[in-house]
Order: sequence, then C-alpha cells, then structure tokens
Amino acid sequence: MGGMRKRGARGRSSGALVALLLLGGATILACATVWAPAAPKSFHRTTPVAGADERIGAEECTACHEEVQGHAPITSYHGDCESCHGPGVLHADSESPQDIRFPSSQDCLGCHESGRTTHLSWSTGEHERSGVMCSDCHNPHNREPQGIRHTAQANLPYASAGSQLCVSCHAEIASRLSLPSHHPVREGMLDCTDCHEPHADRRTTLGGATALCAGCHQDHVGPWVFEHPPVAEDCTLCHNPHGAASYNLLDTNQPALCISCHTTADVWHLPGGTLNGAVASSFYTRCTDCHGAIHGSYEDPHLRR
Repeated sequence: MGGMRKRGARGRSSGALVALLLLGGATILACATVWAPAAPKSFHRTTPVAGADERIGAEECTACHEEVQGHAPITSYHGDCESCHGPGVLHADSESPQDIRFPSSQDCLGCHESGRTTHLSWSTGEHERSGVMCSDCHNPHNREPQGIRHTAQANLPYASAGSQLCVSCHAEIASRLSLPSHHPVREGMLDCTDCHEPHADRRTTLGGATALCAGCHQDHVGPWVFEHPPVAEDCTLCHNPHGAASYNLLDTNQPALCISCHTTADVWHLPGGTLNGAVASSFYTRCTDCHGAIHGSYEDPHLRR
C-alpha cells in the first residue's frame, strides 16, 4: 500500500508538472499573441496594375467615359487617364472594373511632391498613418479648386467646403464648433487649414501651439516684461481653440480655471482674515477683475495692469 501511495504521489506530481508546463506554454502563446508585431499596412481601395502594358490613350477612354462622376474629363491636368489608372487595354476589351487599377497616394505624390514642402512629410503624418488617401479628400476628376470633395454638413452649412470635409471625419470637432464660444469656422470666416496643415506631420512642425496662435493673436502673446507662464508655453492650457461653453474659448469659467493652478490661501486673498472668506470671495468674482493683464504686463509682476 505504501508503494501504491508513492506511485500515486509521483503520478500526481507528474500531472501537476504537465499542467504547469501547459499553463506556461499557453501564457507564452498569449503573450506572443498580444505582443506580435502589427501586420504591414496596405493601401485600401488600391489595386495593382493590370497585366497588360499596352496604352490606348485618353481618347479611347473618353469614348465610353464621356463624364466621370458627373464631370467632363479634365484636359488641362489629370488629362492622361493611364498615368493614374495604368494601361487600359484589358479594361477596354472587357469593360470590367477588375481590369483597371485605382491609384494610391504614392501615385499622386509622384507628381505633386516636387516643389511642395507641405507634401514632404506626408508619409509620416497622421493622415497617412491612419490610412487616409489623397483621393479621400481630393477628387482628381472634378474642376473645383484643389479638387476638394463636397460633403455638405447640415450642422455647419455656412462653413467652407474644406472645413465641411474635415468635420465629416472629425465629428467631435464639429460639435465643439457649435458651442457658444468658437472660432468663426462655422460662419465660413475661417478654414480648418488656416491653422492645420493636412499634409504635414505635426511632430516635425517648428514652433508650438502658441507660435501658431501668435499668427493672429500677436497682441496677446507678447513678448512681455512679466509673462504669464501658460501664455509663453501653450495657449491651449487655458483655451480650447475649437470651441467651449465658457466665454473667450476658456476650458472652464473663472475663477475655477485660475484656481486650478493658483492658490487663494495667502494674505492678499483673505478678506476678514479668514480662509473661508477667501474661498467665498474667490467664487464671487472673476480673477481678471483685479488681474486685468492676464496674458502679460509691461509693468506689474502680478499682472494687474
């Protein structure tokens, strides 16, 4: 009986060891699955060049395609269909969409990169890394300026065609542009591309958000003798550039925004000598009622004038 017990113990130990090994292997497999490198991205809606390499000329294309997406074929530019769609002999014979290629962004950059600094960082920019293609925003078949696609937005009916195109993807920005305090994008007085460069990589853009804001708001940026640090660092620390419920694009109304950084527990903010009085007084007024030079001052270190 003792020998049987020993064998049973060894059997249980062996079974536990096997179970542990299996569990360890499953864990390794799970980790390998989680940490496996992402598959290389492929350009969607792009097809390879059709098998034949015989060109037929744009005149042959227009024999069937008198209009392309409601537009007459462009003759001044983008007029050579096969420069973008590849040789068309197979498509002309079969009339099948499978026998003609649809171009990728790299085809566009073959012509449009030269001499255009905004396109040099396209390959590392957010749009390209997200799988956005040139043809998602530009229609090479129409005659509109820059070939901007039209996507009418009911919530921004007066915005420019470019801004309406942007918010068709960036819906959260469209909602902010409808808040009481906003830049005049929805009114058509400002375009998204006045601040944003859709072709560039913002990680390689010189200057920060403040430098961008200074292009229009130089009187707020300075330079000042006495600076308000958020102004010199980043305007968006206090302001939301797309829109806010608070006035002047502030993330939060005063004084809540100010006291998120500045304490009121000091001798200058203690009416009656009590801390409770300071807190009450802070919430009954606006900080800018005393500190009017909120962005910076030439004479007062406390930004009062």
